[in-house]
Amino acid sequence: MAKKLATAQPTPRRQKRRDVALPGFALLQDGTTHAISIVDLSYDGCKIETEFAFKAGTKLKLSVLRLGCLPARVVWTADGKVGLCFAPDASFEREETDRSHERIELAADVSLRRAGRYRYQGRTFDVSPSGCKVEFVELPRPEELLWVKFDGLEPIEARVRWVEGFTGGVEFARPLYPAVFDLLLERLRLGS
Repeated sequence: MAKKLATAQPTPRRQKRRDVALPGFALLQDGTTHAISIVDLSYDGCKIETEFAFKAGTKLKLSVLRLGCLPARVVWTADGKVGLCFAPDASFEREETDRSHERIELAADVSLRRAGRYRYQGRTFDVSPSGCKVEFVELPRPEELLWVKFDGLEPIEARVRWVEGFTGGVEFARPLYPAVFDLLLERLRLGS
């Protein structure tokens, strides 16, 4: 009887990659964002091009317009190209800081405008005299200056403090006076 030869098990192949050209941002754990371009994509990862020098093992969140935000980890880097794998262990929490005022949960429409850009409609999810959590259409960078306009008030200068997916926190350049904040709350509650 002939002996059966043992065959080596095939090594698992990585998922088939599809060529794409998708602009986006990489959000690092320290809150900084870096512009990237996804050049190929699969279910388990992607290759990006960027000017930022990522290090292997770095955890980040990959944000792409209309595709959302995915946790990822840097697997390799070479000549401005970076290989990422999408992994549940790659998620991270943003650093919490003490707030000067308690936030009041309240969903309402708001207008936002970045410097040199057109105004667009978004939503606010909470508000305080010193800032609010908003929905972005155009992704700003942390520390970027923008203007928030509530119905019935002049635009308020604000600074972006954090961005996660398409939401973020903004801090007003000057806190609202208590009487103005109370009036704003009343209007927002009537409008929702």
